[in-house]
Amino acid sequence: MAKIILSKAAQNGIQDVTERNMNQSDSYKKLVAEADRKIEESRYRYAVAYRKATTYLAR
Repeated sequence: MAKIILSKAAQNGIQDVTERNMNQSDSYKKLVAEADRKIEESRYRYAVAYRKATTYLAR
């Protein structure tokens, strides 16, 4: 069996670090919403193209 060598940071975590949450401004939330909308539009466009391709290949 192979032996995995891990660093101390991987085993115990990085010491003396504080976790912080990012401040989410209104402009940030708008950008996220716009990006999500564009992703959904692209997903729909790809699904339609896939459907058309399957019918084309079936001929």
